[in-house]
Amino acid sequence: GGLGEGGGAVQPDERRVRGTAPPLRPPDPMSSARLLMWTLALGLLAVAVAVWPQVPARFPTHYGFDGVADAWAERSLLAWLALPLVGLALAAFLEWMTQVSIYRSGAPGLNLPNKAAILALPPDRQVPVLDRVAAMGYGSGVACLASFALIQMGTWVEANGASGTGWVMAGVAAAVVGSLAVLVVGMVAVQNELDRQRR
Repeated sequence: GGLGEGGGAVQPDERRVRGTAPPLRPPDPMSSARLLMWTLALGLLAVAVAVWPQVPARFPTHYGFDGVADAWAERSLLAWLALPLVGLALAAFLEWMTQVSIYRSGAPGLNLPNKAAILALPPDRQVPVLDRVAAMGYGSGVACLASFALIQMGTWVEANGASGTGWVMAGVAAAVVGSLAVLVVGMVAVQNELDRQRR
């Protein structure tokens, strides 16, 4: 995998090092992590819009470290949709980063400890490794959006007179634990695929 026809080490594609090579290929539209990220982003916004007519006159907009609401806002569509819109912007940013920094620029657009090893692979062998990197990016989006959904649910519950603390704390846990899990599992998957492509 890492040797040329003459037995020497494969040198990085200089065009790809400079970011001027053609795109390796667009992201897989059926990537499960990508689909889940966009499902959560669009679903969160759609549900928030759908329940807007039933939103009470006041609802919490901030929570303390203990998950208890400590700031409230009068009924406002923009305030109610703030978190879903942030989630949508996050998904769009991750999508852009995936297309530009991964599949267009290739490994040079990434900050990975094994970037040189990825660059040493022929372009067709880089793609499966970059797929794992892209899945890690989309997975981080899934963790954040799941957190946003739980916090938005806590806001709805709190606004309707019950305690939303449990939902909010679950949202924080989803962000922290989910992001760490995605990072660890993702880096292992990238390294395993890199090792497989170098054989």
